[in-house]
Amino acid sequence: MGGGDFPNVRISDDVRAQHRLVTEEFGIEELQLVLGWSMGAQQTYEWAVRYPEMVKRAAPIAGTAKNPTHSAMLVDALTEAIEMDPSYDEGYYDDASEVRRGLKHHSRTWALMGVSSELWREESWREVGFSSLSDFNHGMWDDWFLPMDPNDLLCMARKWKHADVSRMTGGDMEAALGRIGAHTYVMPFEKDMVFTLEDAARDEEKIANSELRPIPTPWGHFGMFGFRAEDKAFIKEAIRELLDEPV
Repeated sequence: MGGGDFPNVRISDDVRAQHRLVTEEFGIEELQLVLGWSMGAQQTYEWAVRYPEMVKRAAPIAGTAKNPTHSAMLVDALTEAIEMDPSYDEGYYDDASEVRRGLKHHSRTWALMGVSSELWREESWREVGFSSLSDFNHGMWDDWFLPMDPNDLLCMARKWKHADVSRMTGGDMEAALGRIGAHTYVMPFEKDMVFTLEDAARDEEKIANSELRPIPTPWGHFGMFGFRAEDKAFIKEAIRELLDEPV
């Protein structure tokens, strides 16, 4: 809705809207667990910092409290892949399928950064039913991204790029994460190239009641898709343990 005229919004706008929904419409005063993957993890941090009395437990999965520089550069590459397609027409296309060339470049940029080099080296995509590299690129990346709406992708990309909970504390990340009262499991994927283990660990160090729970998988940022049973089991067990934590 709105196409090229849709306003720029932030993760903080999402969370404030969600807060109004759960408090004003549903009358919920406490959230026993807030969790999310990728941009959902950015929202999890926003929830825990913005409403520390309300959030009792938090599990940001494969996301950071402030978008790192290298991740912001990835956003720029993904954005340019779409905007450079002449059919994009500054967002005023008639049908999303007209922007197929840009969406395909967007898809292949994700293929490069979305999983680990180990997965490519070991051809681990064969273990989940893809028969060839071409089959993987088409069946995984193109089939996922090409049906999407370019303006929707760019709106999400802007939110992802500018996520930063320290905006609430004048740019002081230590002060922002120090506001978190939730028992927090910071859960990066060990070989994620979008939100790295190192960046996640830097966040976790600043959260008082927290644990770092890295998820071992060659699927990198897309480990959340649960192609491997052990990845799903790891996440499920960690969430179970977090819910068992007294608050």
